[in-house]
Amino acid sequence: MIGDRDENGGGSAVTMLVELKNIGKAYDRKSVLKNISLTIGKQQIIAILGGNGVGKSTLLRIVAGMERPSSGKMIFQNKKIKIGYAPERFPKNIRFTPEEYLNYTGKISGMPRSIMHKSIPDLLKRFKLEQFNDQWVMNLSKGNIQKVGIIQAIIKRPDLLILDEPLSGLDSLAQQELLRIMKELKKEGTTILLTYHESNLFEKMVDAAYYVKNGVLTKTIDIVKEPIKLLEVERLDESNVEKWDEIINIEKKTDKLLLYVHAKDSDKVLYRILQSEGSIKRVVTVETPGEDNT
Repeated sequence: MIGDRDENGGGSAVTMLVELKNIGKAYDRKSVLKNISLTIGKQQIIAILGGNGVGKSTLLRIVAGMERPSSGKMIFQNKKIKIGYAPERFPKNIRFTPEEYLNYTGKISGMPRSIMHKSIPDLLKRFKLEQFNDQWVMNLSKGNIQKVGIIQAIIKRPDLLILDEPLSGLDSLAQQELLRIMKELKKEGTTILLTYHESNLFEKMVDAAYYVKNGVLTKTIDIVKEPIKLLEVERLDESNVEKWDEIINIEKKTDKLLLYVHAKDSDKVLYRILQSEGSIKRVVTVETPGEDNT
């Protein structure tokens, strides 16, 4: 888990965390956002979708407090709300190692030293960044810089985590790790607001999605929760399975692999497993990737 919380993350009722009322934003008299109204509930994952240049990132920056709206207002349920924000383009000119930078950002955000000493090494390891701790962030690859940006938003254990195109530059293993961490954070009580382009990785995690067009929140996209199958298998090469398009998520459990697929794709995957001489131990239906109720 990411860390302990004082709040209780359980319960099924959705409580308002942030409310946007008639938010507008203009640059040099050019309107980017127009009368955006949106209620963001506690312990939800909400997606803001749309094409390039429609104002998604601007909206996220306003919610994060990085920009002021030109009109309208935001209402926070708690004035002491903790917000973690990872922009799509994280600054590259950082003359710290990943661990130095994360300790610095944790310190200025008021994190206890004991929590930083536990959480930062753990997250560096989970994102496979500990091997780069002798290099400055500015000398890392785009994907690894993106990982540092995501970690600096996560270590605050925020009430609201804002991720702008978080998959950009991440390899498949890092993408899967981010999904696992998002699920952990939600269980602990965090609300997640994010944008993404044409990715089915998030579709089973998102509670609500909104579409922005011409600066206007035009419609709500209903999230259809399709059935998901958990396939527990043995004697299967994980590196080969990762290449199968039908796989939503993979978890390793001792000598077994837990594969999550849409129910409609399960027969195809089962056939592939048998072709690869894998052993199928069980097949069950779950609600979300990563869930195993047995």
